[in-house]
This record gives sequence, C-alpha cells and structure tokens, in this order.
Amino acid sequence: KFQEKLQEIQRRFTRLPDQPLLLWLYECWFAGANVDVFLNSYEARQLGSLSRDENIDREIGRRTGTLSLWRRLVSSVRFAYTADEVITYRDRWDTKLEGVQYLTELTMVDILYENTRNIVFLDDPDEAYCTWRIWQAFKKSASPFYAKALSSVTWNGDLKVLKLKAYIWDYRPKPSSLPQDSYVEIQPKERAASSADPCSICHEELSRNTCELECGHEFHRECIRTWLQEHSSTCPICRDFAVFPTDTPERPAWNNSKCYKAKAWRR
Repeated sequence: KFQEKLQEIQRRFTRLPDQPLLLWLYECWFAGANVDVFLNSYEARQLGSLSRDENIDREIGRRTGTLSLWRRLVSSVRFAYTADEVITYRDRWDTKLEGVQYLTELTMVDILYENTRNIVFLDDPDEAYCTWRIWQAFKKSASPFYAKALSSVTWNGDLKVLKLKAYIWDYRPKPSSLPQDSYVEIQPKERAASSADPCSICHEELSRNTCELECGHEFHRECIRTWLQEHSSTCPICRDFAVFPTDTPERPAWNNSKCYKAKAWRR
C-alpha cells in the first residue's frame, strides 16, 4: 500500500525535464497536491527526486508532522531559492502559450515571495489578483500583436489573473466585439477557439477529433476526456464546470444548478 501510494505521487507530481520550476509548482497545485495528498516527514523523504532539484528535494521531508504535499513543496522552494532565482523575467513573449505561462510564473512569484494581497491565495493561486507589478511586467514584455490586445484592457486592482489568462488565450485579431474599457465583460462563448489554436492540454495543433465545451473552449477529444476523468471536472482554461455530452448531471448549486453539457464531438 505504501509503495503504491508513493508510486502514484511520483507519477502525478514528478517535474518534467526542463520544466520551469514555477510552472511545475503550479501544475502540482492544479493536480491536487493541496487536496488529497498528505504525508508525514518519513513518507516525504521516500519520494525521491520529485522536483529534479536536490536543493528542493532535500527539504521536502524536513518539516515534521503530517502536511499536504503542496505545503511541503512550497516551503521547500522558498527555503532553497529567492524570488529572483526561481523566475527568469522575459524581455518578450510571442505566443498565447508563452504569455499564459509567463503570467502564471509572475503570479506564483507574487504569491510565494511578495507581501501583497495575493499572499492569502497560497492554497488557491487561480483566485489571485493581477497586481500592478504583475501587470507591468506582463504588458511590457508582450509582442506588438499582444501589446495591442492588452491595450484594450483597463487595469484595476480587482482584475483577476485567471480572467486575463482566458482573455489572452482567446484573443483574435479584429474580433467582432471587443470592449474598449474593460476585459471583464468579455464572455468566453463569444470567443470560441478556432482550429488554428493549439490544444491547451497537449499544446499540439487542433485538427480532427476535437471537442468544444459549453464554455466555448476547444480541445482534442482524448485530451479533454482524460482531463475530465483524471484531473478536474472543469475547463482547463476558464475553470467553468464541464461534463461529457453523454453525461448531463445538474450543475452544482454554486453554479445556479443549470444542466451543463459539452457540445457533440466533432469528427
């Protein structure tokens, strides 16, 4: 049982080769490191090279008591590195994938190291606000194409990072309806993905065998099937509730209890 538990943790949370540290940390949170994985110090020391970084791996099992894997990873990264050591500030990002990833890194640094309002979102990074510092670094490094897109966004202290990610991911040149004063009024359904976009799960080109969820975001059929079955019941981009077209349970009470289902598979 113990060995099976360790193997499952290693399968779910081992850092990929060359994966940026902060993106790995975010993916661990998103995969449930703070929800269903709790370890005492002995168990944590048996994980091996989870982060592929000996400075971090050495610290994972140091704290006593039973803690979530997420808390162990966060404290280990903080102990091993400073803010400037865990992130490479970009001079420029050119694609929506690069932009979303960079925004994630900027947000994680703000949560982990900066004394801002985002400190309370350590256990829920997707609730973080786009602080002025995040906004300036993100906008300054945007390529001309995306700098133009961001010029339509009016920053304010209540702008959520998750909404900004969705806006960048869904941005189109010359969109039919783009608010001039604030991003937050844009609805995902009005900006459905096109076949030219990559799948946000595997990052490969969308072509055949795709599925469009009710929220308007499109993925490879097998990618979204695996995602919804093994990771989350929400859209990977906007986090709206989603199910397969053959399964239409009632929407949760916090989501107005509407029936919510994906559109038919495209072949």
